[in-house]
Amino acid sequence: MTALQDLLAGNAGGRGCEVEIGCGNGHFLTSYAASRPDTLLIGIDIKAKRCRRAREKAEKRGLRNVQILHVAAEAFLHDLPPCSVDAFHIYFPDPWPKSRHRKRRFFTMETLRSMHGRLRGGGRVYFGTDFFDYYLQAKVLLALHGGFRLSEGPVPEAVLTSIYGQRFVKARKAVKIFSAVRFPSLDDQGEQDEHQGKVDDHVQGHERR
Repeated sequence: MTALQDLLAGNAGGRGCEVEIGCGNGHFLTSYAASRPDTLLIGIDIKAKRCRRAREKAEKRGLRNVQILHVAAEAFLHDLPPCSVDAFHIYFPDPWPKSRHRKRRFFTMETLRSMHGRLRGGGRVYFGTDFFDYYLQAKVLLALHGGFRLSEGPVPEAVLTSIYGQRFVKARKAVKIFSAVRFPSLDDQGEQDEHQGKVDDHVQGHERR
């Protein structure tokens, strides 16, 4: 994925990188960007219209650290290098409330494993939903995975600035949000060095053109 490679190559030098999966129209990401001026914030969404609106918001606010990609989450996670992300934000994904549809939910053991492999040691997964069953399912999956610990730390205040967040606040509907911290592993440094080497090669390739 050339666009993703270019973003990560341009973010070399120790800057952080955070990803919102399902960024919608960009309400959360553009609000959150004010508190993360030195962090690359990537928003992805499968709907082109939402991506266009999110880009327009970021451009109007002059947020150069916000980038929006029109891509499916599974494909994006597949192309992310290991240990390249500091946080994943997943807020109000489709809960697929009917029992026969729950296998369609995004937060599964497979996607959790993918996120774990792309997170740096100490990186976080933030998850928020108004659907209590989905909230419990996500926490159970984290416990079964074993590579995370649930954190009692604060979550970003900008979470409730999204369309769904505002809607739930107005309706006084309960919203469940947690964060989970990835345990560091002995392989992290080697994977980070390998990723940095690929980034350097990519940058040098551009410079030779």
